[in-house]
Amino acid sequence: MLASFCRFLFLSIFSLLAVFLSAQPVEVDELIEIDVLFDSTEGKSGQGIWVAFQVRLAPHWHIYWKNAGESGYPTTIRWEVPEGWNVGSLQFPAPYLYLYEGMSGYALENNFTLLTEIKAPVSVVEDIEIQATFDALVCNESTCLPYEKTFSISFNRPVQPRAEDRMLLSIEQAKSLLPMQEPSVSGSGSFVGAVGEITLSSPLLDGLAVEEFQFFPDQPYVSIDHQAGLSFSSDGALLISCKLSEGDASSPQELKGVLTHPEFAKAWEISVPLVKQEPSVVVTVTNNEQQVLKKNEYLLLYSLLALVFVAMAAWAYGKATQAGSSSKYWYLFACCSLAGGLWLAYPNKPSSSTPNPLRWQQWSPQLQNALIADGKPVYIDYTAKWCLSCQVNKRVYEVDEVKDTLLDEKVELLRADWTQKSPQILQSLQSYGREGVPFNVFYPAGQEGKASRPVYLPEILSSDHLIKIIKTGHTQQDTSLATNSFWTLLGLGWLGGLILNIMPCVFPVIGLKIMSFVKQAGDDPKLISSHGLIFTLGVLLSFWVLVGILLLLRQGLEQQLGWGFQLQEPLFVLVLAVFLFLFGLSLSGVFEIGFSVTGVGSELSQKSGLVGSFFSGVLATVVATPCMAPFLGVAVGAALTMPTVSSFAIFTSIAIGLSTPYLLLSFYPNWLNKLPRPGAWMETFKQFMAFPIYATVAWLVWTLDGLIQ
Repeated sequence: MLASFCRFLFLSIFSLLAVFLSAQPVEVDELIEIDVLFDSTEGKSGQGIWVAFQVRLAPHWHIYWKNAGESGYPTTIRWEVPEGWNVGSLQFPAPYLYLYEGMSGYALENNFTLLTEIKAPVSVVEDIEIQATFDALVCNESTCLPYEKTFSISFNRPVQPRAEDRMLLSIEQAKSLLPMQEPSVSGSGSFVGAVGEITLSSPLLDGLAVEEFQFFPDQPYVSIDHQAGLSFSSDGALLISCKLSEGDASSPQELKGVLTHPEFAKAWEISVPLVKQEPSVVVTVTNNEQQVLKKNEYLLLYSLLALVFVAMAAWAYGKATQAGSSSKYWYLFACCSLAGGLWLAYPNKPSSSTPNPLRWQQWSPQLQNALIADGKPVYIDYTAKWCLSCQVNKRVYEVDEVKDTLLDEKVELLRADWTQKSPQILQSLQSYGREGVPFNVFYPAGQEGKASRPVYLPEILSSDHLIKIIKTGHTQQDTSLATNSFWTLLGLGWLGGLILNIMPCVFPVIGLKIMSFVKQAGDDPKLISSHGLIFTLGVLLSFWVLVGILLLLRQGLEQQLGWGFQLQEPLFVLVLAVFLFLFGLSLSGVFEIGFSVTGVGSELSQKSGLVGSFFSGVLATVVATPCMAPFLGVAVGAALTMPTVSSFAIFTSIAIGLSTPYLLLSFYPNWLNKLPRPGAWMETFKQFMAFPIYATVAWLVWTLDGLIQ
């Protein structure tokens, strides 16, 4: 056993060294440079001033177009201008089609220029300064880094000379590269439900290879099948198949986009009228039916949990027949457990008192950007089945006051389900400085065409806090990365790790570990300290190996992974569920595991007990991963974007926070005298703790069902 443990320790340290040596942190400012040019320094009354953003990207890196497609998010510029000044739309050169893991994105690379026109008011009486914030996602095939930079542009009263000739020439060249309107093109488009087709006709299309055409829609809620969505009709018209994003309720009057082909001198700017027809069959879902559908989503989980409660009721009934004078309490516990099981197994719930249920739409960056651009308040719930904290958070949406507030404020609700791998969702999370779920963000209602500032919610939601944020549009808790120094992040990591001890993921392991301390209360204090230190070592090594594998896969093998990546693998979830089920059976007394995984059981030698403490730490880390305690999201998100040494330091702080209660009991064994004395109750407690383990298994099976669908 000792030799196996030493080999495991050696391999773990070797893996960590490999990560340290291979990881090469990249600063986003090294990847992108931007110069601001303008064709006039004068603010003449009513005059248009062209402003150009010359972008230079490092080789093999890109940012996204005004419509990002199926991945990333669009490049935008937020303006702060004095009253009376008007900013035109941002004009882009034609993008290229970026394909990655079956998803299509619209991207820009190398050197290019973005243009916009600013118009001065009727009267300019003083020098002014305009603020422009450039917001983009800088990506290659393995990494995406959010980039945001604010530029100040000064304009003078009309007494200064024009801009330099160099600027004028650059702006004219940029204008010449913008897509052009081709007069010979005519076309139309039609939608039946969410499925549509665009028809384009022009004599200039004759003889061109159809597979080399690319169409990039301006509207983010319109998607194109770039693999097989373009063809020629019998009369020579170009046909483009397209779809509206799920949940989009708008009826566009026209569709705009850019058509490219290698034979074109420059890209064509396309605008065709659209007709949206309703499908012939309309299915109406009543409020009660929506409640049943929602229940069916959790039907497997509720059924499995109902079996756990019924089994616990049977166990309690068996205890009642042996308990003597205390049998009435066991009978009461058995009845309550049985009632809980029957309630969970019941196939429906009474409808809420709120007349209109909440309507969640499937998240997509296109839908998000379209809703925000329309000035609507938008709430996004980033979630996953394997994230237990996410499931706990969902209880908030059942509170009538929360429902009423969301409905009264006309909030658009979007749900981004990250149960399975989705680089698109991961990139969106990374744009907020996060690497895992749960994460909830709220965009208050803003002016049309101008995005409001997002408000980040804490990892654990409360109804009062959510209602306050929805009504006021802000929170007093500032969790932006800009306000968090490295030492602050270390503190947040330690505090988040400490809070993990009371999260539902870790609860079963905590109870068993405390019981092991009770069992050791009369032992040598040095032995108790050794158990605590070995437990902490198990936690530390597990965190290091987990984050080391994550960094190694992301930077060495170019895989897009976030925190909790192992729970997106069906095989890992299956193995974990089987292991915990066998472990629960052992706690129930069906059989005994040869070495105690948690340091409890029959008489153990010193070596076996220490090995048990070590694997207790490993198990605590594994089951803690699906839970994101308060303060932990900021620390984890920052850690995974920092240099390797800093990243490991923050995760070490999280691990120490998780281990702190055990370390304290190890170094102050006298505190164990405050705990109950060992006795027969420990066997009952051990059997009882099997049921939280079974509940965890039920949740893992439900997660596995979502992964393999």
